[in-house]
Amino acid sequence: MKYGLHDRPPAGTSILAALQWMIVAVSSSVAVPLMIGDVYRLQPDEIGNLMQQTMFFIGLASFLQVWIGHRYPMLEGPAGLWWGIFIILAQIGASIGLQPREIGQSFQIGLCMAGLLFLAFGLMGWIGKLQRLFTPLVSGTYMILLAVSLCSNILAGMLGIGFQHSKEVIPHIAIVSIGIVALVIVVMRTKRFSSFAVLFGMVIGWALYAMLGWTEPVRPAEQVVAWPTIFFWGTPRWDWGVVLTSMLTGFVLLTNLVTSMVVMGKATDTVPTEEQYDRGGVFTGVSHILSGLGGVVGMIPLSLAAAVIQTTRIASRLPFMLAMVGIMVIGLFPHVAHFLAALPTPVAYAAMFISYTQLIGFGLRDYVNVKLDERSIMVGGSSLLVGIGVMFVPSAAWQHMPPLVSFLFGNGLLLGVIVCLLLEHVVFRKSGEDARQKDGHAA
Repeated sequence: MKYGLHDRPPAGTSILAALQWMIVAVSSSVAVPLMIGDVYRLQPDEIGNLMQQTMFFIGLASFLQVWIGHRYPMLEGPAGLWWGIFIILAQIGASIGLQPREIGQSFQIGLCMAGLLFLAFGLMGWIGKLQRLFTPLVSGTYMILLAVSLCSNILAGMLGIGFQHSKEVIPHIAIVSIGIVALVIVVMRTKRFSSFAVLFGMVIGWALYAMLGWTEPVRPAEQVVAWPTIFFWGTPRWDWGVVLTSMLTGFVLLTNLVTSMVVMGKATDTVPTEEQYDRGGVFTGVSHILSGLGGVVGMIPLSLAAAVIQTTRIASRLPFMLAMVGIMVIGLFPHVAHFLAALPTPVAYAAMFISYTQLIGFGLRDYVNVKLDERSIMVGGSSLLVGIGVMFVPSAAWQHMPPLVSFLFGNGLLLGVIVCLLLEHVVFRKSGEDARQKDGHAA
């Protein structure tokens, strides 16, 4: 390691390292507002505003974590689980007559409630205890169901469906999407540039679209500087289905917080303390509350930061803090946000495709860590069959049901995980020595 957590690199090194962190922050986050804007049918100006909100709150949440939270140079970025939930519930909401903006209004409350959970668990030191509910079977089921839920939107976007209002597959868009995916895979296989594979895919894909005349012009912003607004989607709206889904997602992300800190500890040659875990939980709660107030996708610590540190061998907090201030500044300039929002959505879907595959990969890894005896097969198999089976039920079948029932039984992801939790901890609960062995294996 060239520079440890407490070191202060020379000015030139700090500036270059800060620029590197800014590129990583933008490349890992820029696609999310585009996809949310596409699914929620936002206007180009609104997508630019959502991009601005996202950048500002990423910088603010990450700065708070490295300053007084877990104190690791670890990005707080849009969680794959959260934007997956955003997309899935938009589809379910549409099937029961809710407008996308109404779902966004409900998510603002849901994110704040999930943030309060993190806050409470961190303050009471419960994070390590509560994550035990999410055994490999439960977390694996969640990841697999999430990937299955998202696959139709991902492939539809890559094939050009919905791009420039097209309702059919656009062959030349599909071919370019395959090329972008191939490029990302090639770059990921290089040691030197693997951390920037998604960025390479987006930049080269965007440039190709521009040369072929497939891009929309960048819309000028009305203001030079604009502060982020509170409640992007409008007045918050309570919806039990969205709130329950948000709370469950918050529980699942407890495991992500712990594992991300373990990975970062290895990358920086340190061992996270219990106090760091609790502070990290508190400020992950703060970042969720900020996400809810800003109306952006919920943020969590990203393990990607560990790969950046291992590549650059610079773990110093100073460049990271400078970079996060820079990201906040970017979030104050609508012109920059509108430029980023002009990225074509098929490019964003294609560049992020490999990231989506990681979701199902994480789930399969969790299943590999489980002894697939009769009990495990019953728990995992039943949960997956229920979850995936519900996904194939026509959305119109739920439209006359009460909203809470529609969100619960029409959401294969949520229902599958609830079934898994009940089977794992109630119906087929392990007791005595088996439970102790399970806890020891999880630890």
